[in-house]
Amino acid sequence: MSFIAAEHPAEAIGLQRLDMLRALPDLAIAAVAGRDSIAAAVDAARNGGFSAILPTSVATGTEYGSADSVLEAVAVLRRLLAGEADVLDPIRIGSPKLWAAMNGRFAAEIAARWRVCSPCLACHLYVHVARIPLAWALGNAPVITGERDTHDGRIKLSQTTASIDAETRVLAHAGVELLTPIRSASHAEVETLVAGWREGAGGLRCVHSGNYVRTDGTVVFDEDGYSAYLREFFEPVGVAVVDAWREGDADPDYEEIVRGVLRGTGLSETGR
Repeated sequence: MSFIAAEHPAEAIGLQRLDMLRALPDLAIAAVAGRDSIAAAVDAARNGGFSAILPTSVATGTEYGSADSVLEAVAVLRRLLAGEADVLDPIRIGSPKLWAAMNGRFAAEIAARWRVCSPCLACHLYVHVARIPLAWALGNAPVITGERDTHDGRIKLSQTTASIDAETRVLAHAGVELLTPIRSASHAEVETLVAGWREGAGGLRCVHSGNYVRTDGTVVFDEDGYSAYLREFFEPVGVAVVDAWREGDADPDYEEIVRGVLRGTGLSETGR
């Protein structure tokens, strides 16, 4: 599935459309990644005063399924917000080199140092960071996401109170607000926002889905290691990428950026 480079959204979108988007009052960028993200966009439009929603999906390189699923999700969003907000044509962005540096290249180092090994953790940060250049191009438009602290008691290591807080701080560092309107919502409340849409429908699947869940359905992890990972790697990497972009490097060496963060706390022999 094709996508435009996350680092160069203005070039791919074109000046005419970009000017049109910039002129829209109360514009927000919305993640399109399944039911929760659509519920979040609906809630933000209805309660946040947004009259225009720009749906976006982010390529990770790990997805499978029909490319039409994104268009189907956008169609649902248009139906739900008919007469309330203008849902624009979606944009798909991505940065394989950034994803690889954050999630793949130093996996052995991350596992050895912090005792966490799931690619889902920094992938959730990646999809938010990838939208920052687009938000900048649109005058620091806010980003709506369907992150939730808990899923009715079910643990998602990629969506915890601490990780969502860290993601919010990274985007704030970029001058972009990360909106999480359904952060404390229950399944029942989400279902009310997207009535008739069953969980799991309307989105691409990921080959890593459920990788941190044991065979008995439990999620067991080193809480101290996880907290240290967020504090020493997750958030600093996001901030370092933002700083590189802000300093004018539109195509930075992401692997070197991540390596620099690891060196800051002592890169072991496995990462050299």
